[in-house]
Amino acid sequence: MFMRGAHDPLRIERAEGPWLYASDGRKILDAGGGAVVVNIGQGRREIAEVAARTIANLDYIVPVWTSPQRERLVERLSRWTPAGLTRFFFTSGGSESVEAALKFAILYHHARGQRSKNKIIGRRVSYHGNTIAALSAGGSGRRADYEDILLDWPKIDPSYCYRCPWGKTYPSCEIDCATALEKEILKNGADSIAAFIAEPMMGSSGGVVPPVKEYWPKIREICTRHNVLLIADEVMTGFGRTGRRFGVDHWDVVPDILVGGKGLTGGYMPMGMIAVKEPLVEELERARADFMFYTYSSHPVACAVADEVLAIMERERLVERSAEVGTRLGSSLKEELSGHPMVGDIRGAGMFWGIELVQDKATRMPFAPEKKVTNRVLGASVRRGMFFYPASGMAGKAGGDAMMITPPFIIGDAEIEFIIRTARAALDEIQPNL
Repeated sequence: MFMRGAHDPLRIERAEGPWLYASDGRKILDAGGGAVVVNIGQGRREIAEVAARTIANLDYIVPVWTSPQRERLVERLSRWTPAGLTRFFFTSGGSESVEAALKFAILYHHARGQRSKNKIIGRRVSYHGNTIAALSAGGSGRRADYEDILLDWPKIDPSYCYRCPWGKTYPSCEIDCATALEKEILKNGADSIAAFIAEPMMGSSGGVVPPVKEYWPKIREICTRHNVLLIADEVMTGFGRTGRRFGVDHWDVVPDILVGGKGLTGGYMPMGMIAVKEPLVEELERARADFMFYTYSSHPVACAVADEVLAIMERERLVERSAEVGTRLGSSLKEELSGHPMVGDIRGAGMFWGIELVQDKATRMPFAPEKKVTNRVLGASVRRGMFFYPASGMAGKAGGDAMMITPPFIIGDAEIEFIIRTARAALDEIQPNL
């Protein structure tokens, strides 16, 4: 990721809607929404105008103060988030937001005199960000170079029917993926567990994996019963990506803390957030606990841009469009690509779809990581004018390779057809050489 003088990476000079324009003349369909970020499309003049007006009027203030832009965003977000999540803390992005959520959970219990509750339970196949605490809570291969300094927090296996960690079949499985949380809480002692964190639908660590329908309601009940805060990491799934405003809305579950980012500003500004239940914040306020801000928390320009992005989504009914067009996208992916020899599973919702690639469809054997299959398919796809978001490197239970099809919500049938055609051509090119 470090740039060198020769500028080796692909150079993108401009973008419009779902399309990227490279310096070598190529036009590339951004079927990954960047890093699953772009939702309203690029090049929106109204966003540029809002940013320019804000910069001309107010650039930066210390985050302990407020601004009209921040107040407008908080008011709008309180209509977006699940009921009761009405207190907001803003950051510069997803990793910072996860860090803030973990710190809040621990501080909350400390403020109540429960200082032993300082562990976070995560999932073995997960990714929550690139800070030390976020890596500690996650279970991705990105931990590898830091294992010796990460916090030793407990993990459970995920809800992943295609590769069930318990070797069972839904629905006769007794939902072991959820009851595993209670077993882990009891193993460690409920008086040591501050929170459980998970994505509503697994993102890049598994290649889009929705859970069984009983999973989140059961997880919510377990956390409540054991006084463990439930953190929903909606950095990737939030703000319409799955066809609902937030992923947890699919199961009518309200977490204690909701983490957001990416789609909050649609890529127009770096920004993240946590939304917290009112009574939890009131506990900290009564205890006079100090929850420190980041330098760029609640930046006026970021707040103004986020507010306008959400306003556009409301005016153009883009969450509903994500559900409607996403249904067509998912049906087309399954109809056209399920029979391909390399395709093991296709799953998702809204504009959030994953294609898991396998060496053997019958046994579900993943490709060896050293073959770098996802990257090879991605290269073939980009050469044909389409980018998708890669998910790879999680060999074993999580599979080895997956393509994430997560385009902006504004695409139509022509773009869907192009995605299908290009994905198939890229797979056909790579398959004979594996």
